Amino acid sequence: MTVEYPRAVEIARRIKVERADVPILVGGAHVNAVGRQALEEGDGFDYACVGEGEHLACELVDVLERGGDASEIPGLVSRRGSDLVDAPPRPPPDDYDALPFPAWDLFRPVDTLPLITHRGCPFKCVFCSHNSGFKPRYRTPANVLDEVEQMLERYRPKRIRVEDETFGLHMGRTKVMLEGIIERGFHRRVSFSAQTRVDRVDEDFMRLLKTANFETLELGVETGNPEVLREIKKGITLEQVEYAVALAKANGLRVWCKFIVGHPNETHATIRDTIDFIAKINPNQLSVSIMTPFPGTPIHEMALRGEGGYRLLSGGWEDFDKYSSGVLELETVSLGQLKRYQIGCYVNLYVRNRRFLELTRLVVANRAVGWEMLRSATGRTAAEAIRHVGLGCDQRVPSAFSHTGDTPARR
Repeated sequence: MTVEYPRAVEIARRIKVERADVPILVGGAHVNAVGRQALEEGDGFDYACVGEGEHLACELVDVLERGGDASEIPGLVSRRGSDLVDAPPRPPPDDYDALPFPAWDLFRPVDTLPLITHRGCPFKCVFCSHNSGFKPRYRTPANVLDEVEQMLERYRPKRIRVEDETFGLHMGRTKVMLEGIIERGFHRRVSFSAQTRVDRVDEDFMRLLKTANFETLELGVETGNPEVLREIKKGITLEQVEYAVALAKANGLRVWCKFIVGHPNETHATIRDTIDFIAKINPNQLSVSIMTPFPGTPIHEMALRGEGGYRLLSGGWEDFDKYSSGVLELETVSLGQLKRYQIGCYVNLYVRNRRFLELTRLVVANRAVGWEMLRSATGRTAAEAIRHVGLGCDQRVPSAFSHTGDTPARR
């Protein structure tokens, strides 16, 4: 991921100090977005995988074992001396059922395992980089159910989290999987969670989720203002949000709603609409992030051009953490104000709905994260106050945006 990239660069660099002969391949969402820039900024990497990597990784190992030239492997960016070589793009696999199931035994045991049943998302949300592309590609329900069975037999997790960007995108197929979970008795052995869009739900879907022992349903809402929803091309309405939340609660599901503050042309008034709407729908769980211009997103391009009322701030890729982001603000709403609104979304939800005990438990359980959010908000507010009285400093655009690879100036 983008925020993890600097750590990956450092890990590769340390490996090269000890073992310069070890070939290092980097991939993932960040690399898919920036391509060859991943090697330009990470001198410890020998190769970058742009796209889906299951077949690419195997092909690369085969070529390296033969001592051949890997630079023509589709989807690969390679070093050739001091030059970088871009191979042609790699198309997605033809048959996802042919891919082996993940070897979770190579990792430390955990209580929750991820499950991906399809890749690709056809929607146009401006803050998303579409890491897996726009065209949905599906595994068959039988193949997915076989993986769940293997998970339960080999790894015995307590929970399985479906990581599909929109569980229920192909509703007929999704209901077949849910019915299969029930028929095979998996719902008596493990609990599930998933995320979906509010415009994909119906009564039958919710009933099946509950029967299949799905405990939590995550819903991407993003904002409580209808005009902002249209601006970000979310393709949903606030009425659909209210219906989906109420329907999930009525079927005994725990609802986790996710929002963003700092949308294009956002104002104090539209953010207050979001704060009020969160309290109105009263989700069981809440996540509020600050708009972060991840590479490969329309938001990133808007920020580069200064559109949407955006102003870029200094920082490197390590600052691209959407919950404590420090790389973007609006001309009308400063970053310090965005961070205070972020905290306000949580506090208002619990106070307005008189959920004081839950708020206390949340603060105690997440005190490290909460302290960091509070520290970041107060620190940013103080910095803005100093700037306001004429003691501000460098406002240059950082290397994360300029693609120079230089160390970014900090603000």
